[in-house]
Amino acid sequence: MADLRSSVIDEEIKSFNERADVFWDPNGPMMMLHKMIPAIRIPLVLDGLTESGLIKKENRDKSNVLEGLKILDVGSGAGLMSEPLALLGAEVVGIDPAEKLVERAREHLKIHENLKVTYICDTIESYCRENKDKFDAVTFFDVAEHVADLSSVLKASVECLKPGGQIFITTWNKTFMGWLYGIIMLEYVARIVPRGAHSISMFVNPEAIEALLRVFGCEDIETRGTWYSLWTKDWSFTNYKDVFYAMKAVKRK
Repeated sequence: MADLRSSVIDEEIKSFNERADVFWDPNGPMMMLHKMIPAIRIPLVLDGLTESGLIKKENRDKSNVLEGLKILDVGSGAGLMSEPLALLGAEVVGIDPAEKLVERAREHLKIHENLKVTYICDTIESYCRENKDKFDAVTFFDVAEHVADLSSVLKASVECLKPGGQIFITTWNKTFMGWLYGIIMLEYVARIVPRGAHSISMFVNPEAIEALLRVFGCEDIETRGTWYSLWTKDWSFTNYKDVFYAMKAVKRK
């Protein structure tokens, strides 16, 4: 039997667990994630689902735009992405192997009433065994650079998608500029990302992820560059992909 925890890096889990209590502080060490959600992540999801027809164009800007859709948030952490998806009407399952982060996510969820969010402390490989072809969308945000076996995690994530469903990905590019800006500038100079949060050895080129997605039965793959400005302190989409990028792909029907 396959080792369903082979993709988990214990040191990564320990590091995330130690920061569990600061995840929901919008001005704390997770500030960049908080800013990324409305600027990059949510628009990426809404754009993709609209283009595929899962969201009608006339409903794109409605407050319940994701109503009726089931979304799996892989690497959900303390729930920073799961909650906004549910607030837009989606039924969300957040999965993460970091126990303290999952506990923090469940605790924070108490401030809302009737949100359809379920948090599970598990690996995606384990969860996938009983949940294939179940979700309209999978979010795979800032996960690739924290796992030991990207192929295993990505494969299981795609398997959870319904045929015609979409996967959405963000991660750091394995380039000189990815290292210089993503690690040296943001962690050691500006100090707005926890020092040691990332390693260039774990960064991934978009071509590598695109190749895996095709092997796992995805098509209509699109990659967009993204940028975090130290001047405006906000994220935006850009043609420049050498530092950080966003990707969407459709599982073949």
